[in-house]
Amino acid sequence: MRKRWRVSAAVVVLSVALTGCVNGGGMIPTGDELVAQAKQHYFDYRAITNDVQALIYDGPWESDIGLFGMQPSGAGCGDDSYNFDLTRNTKIDPDERDGMREKVQDYLADAGFEVEGQELGSGDAQSSDVIVRRQGDFSLLMVTFIANGSVLVTATTKCWPGDPAELSKLIFGGVTLSEGYLPREESPSDPLFFGVTPGEPAFGPTPAP
Repeated sequence: MRKRWRVSAAVVVLSVALTGCVNGGGMIPTGDELVAQAKQHYFDYRAITNDVQALIYDGPWESDIGLFGMQPSGAGCGDDSYNFDLTRNTKIDPDERDGMREKVQDYLADAGFEVEGQELGSGDAQSSDVIVRRQGDFSLLMVTFIANGSVLVTATTKCWPGDPAELSKLIFGGVTLSEGYLPREESPSDPLFFGVTPGEPAFGPTPAP
């Protein structure tokens, strides 16, 4: 079973134009300039995802260590460009699912996005998606509401100029992120940070129950 719906809204420019993302001579940003630009891109897109999460649940959401949202990736980008990928999940009362979906839809439409919808499956596996494609800072932003109360927020940003390997080394200092250093859960109201000082903050793995 598949249904599609669309909420239309005038698309507005939600982020600074890419003019200035490269140096005046067309050079790819490096060093401090690369970090400063990446930090601003990160804070800008996280402002939207955090607002969406807060509409659904303002407590801690689970965060996959590989998709915390800060690690630069070259996947889907051209040479010398990077993007960010984020995934968060939580559970809500299944009876509140439709109301939450409408809140997210309305927020994104009011923010100037064109919003698509998609419904898949049936029974406990039935899901309803709120989707933004290739707008603002996002290549894809999707909020999935599942009939059992699970909610998943996923985001992939557009690509910005800069080498992802260089950026990763600059902001993480070569630490092994799988050993900690990024939260395993995060509330949308938690203060945002960018990069880590090796050992501080050192967010260790969530203890086993």
